[in-house]
Amino acid sequence: MRRHIQANYLAGRCLGSSNPTETPDAQLHQRGADLCIDTLARFSQVRADCGERVLLVTPPSAAGWVWFEDLRCALQHIGVITFRVDDERGLTSALVADLRPTLLLGLDTEALHARLQAVGLDRRSNTTRLLIPTRDRVESHAPLTKAESERLARMGSGAGADLLLSLHAEPFMRRTVAAWLDGGKPLLWLPQAASPFRDRPHAGDRRYDFAHLSVANPERIRAVWHTMRGILARHRGLFGERETWGFGTPRLPVEEHARQQALARVSLAPLVAPLLDAAGDLTQRVYAAAASATFQITELSPLTRQHFDEDELIAVPRQPLALQEAFDRWVGDRAGRERIARRALERVYRDHTSLHRAVHLVDAVRALR
Repeated sequence: MRRHIQANYLAGRCLGSSNPTETPDAQLHQRGADLCIDTLARFSQVRADCGERVLLVTPPSAAGWVWFEDLRCALQHIGVITFRVDDERGLTSALVADLRPTLLLGLDTEALHARLQAVGLDRRSNTTRLLIPTRDRVESHAPLTKAESERLARMGSGAGADLLLSLHAEPFMRRTVAAWLDGGKPLLWLPQAASPFRDRPHAGDRRYDFAHLSVANPERIRAVWHTMRGILARHRGLFGERETWGFGTPRLPVEEHARQQALARVSLAPLVAPLLDAAGDLTQRVYAAAASATFQITELSPLTRQHFDEDELIAVPRQPLALQEAFDRWVGDRAGRERIARRALERVYRDHTSLHRAVHLVDAVRALR
């Protein structure tokens, strides 16, 4: 599949159509800048008097780093004392004594449990442990490992999670970590979001027909193969990352993704198969593109219309040629694309920034304690 995708991409680079360069609507970009400034001002210090002190133990993945770094910035902006460490090794007795965290977020792994025990946070205290349930094995339906069973036992005895945290909605999580959800601890769903500190409109002409930036894991390869082959073969666009796909654009810092998306008429965001039939996640790039005033096409999932209406986000069902037909419909319609991008921009700054998520996190934890 990957070689077929590469062949289509190279064909598009060499022989694909070359639409005229577009200059973005200056008023749309100014609206995005105004919304960003207004949102930052509206959320500034809004929870400064909550008394919470948050310690973030970053999950060991690129997505985990983005999630927790965005949370750190947002929590600090709303006035919550927050400190983030890169992994469990940063969780030390000295840090705990100095910060005196009232809330700790991290991935529910053996490594974190060991550190909780080492620093004395494996017992009931003033620190609420909000942990992300995870399996030790990729096979989600495999029997529980001994280590997983021990973590669940600790949770039941008060030595593990006090609350559960997830980027994904409960129906999706039940496929993989039902044992945790059945343990009696409340689940706090904190969906992906746009970061007003990073995801914002960027000036620059649209020189490409499409942009798709992703990591080439097996599910992503299948999603691109099923939905984008025809687009890749007929159009010139930005595609990557090269380090995992083996071709295309080199890996970029996450803060550069919005700038790259703005160089294209259409941002393409096909979903991996597990997200198509269970309420799970729209992926961070959907929110980032909306906050960047970039028109995008994604696929329809049970979660899509909870976050974006039909006139804010073009989402198609997983059917043969559905994404390609939608792309053909919109790539030449500049006025229509900018109309929808404006509505998505308004919606994401109204409901779906990391600042909204940070306030929800603080308020939900305080309500559930």
